Amino acid sequence: MPALPSLRRILAMDAAGMIVFGLVYLFTSGALARLLGAGDKLVLTTGGLMLTIGVGIALLASRARPPVASVRLVAVIGAAWVAASVASLALNWWHPNAVGTAWTVLQAIPVSVFSILQLAALRGRT
Repeated sequence: MPALPSLRRILAMDAAGMIVFGLVYLFTSGALARLLGAGDKLVLTTGGLMLTIGVGIALLASRARPPVASVRLVAVIGAAWVAASVASLALNWWHPNAVGTAWTVLQAIPVSVFSILQLAALRGRT
C-alpha cells in the first residue's frame, strides 16, 4: 500500500485549493454566476466561505502537530459541504443549469477525498 501523505501536507493542499477557488469565486462572481446559472450573491457568499475556510485550514497546516479535534472538525466541515452540495441539487435550492449541476458534483469529489485523507492521516498518526 502506498505511503499516505503527511497530515500537514494534506491540510496544506486542501487549504490551497480552497483559497484559490475562493478567490476565483470572489473575483469572477458575475461571470461565474452566469456560467453556473447561479445568483451573484450565492457565488460571492460561496467564495467568501471558501476563502475563510481555506485560511483556517492553512493556519492549521502551519502547526507542527495540528490538534486532532481541529483536523476532525475540518473533515466534518468537508463532509457537510459535500452533503449540502448534494442536497442543493436534490432539493433544487438554486436552480442550476447543466454546467452548474456538473460543477457542483465535480467540486464535491476533491472535498470528499480531502476529508477521507485527513481522517486516514489522523488514524495513521495515533
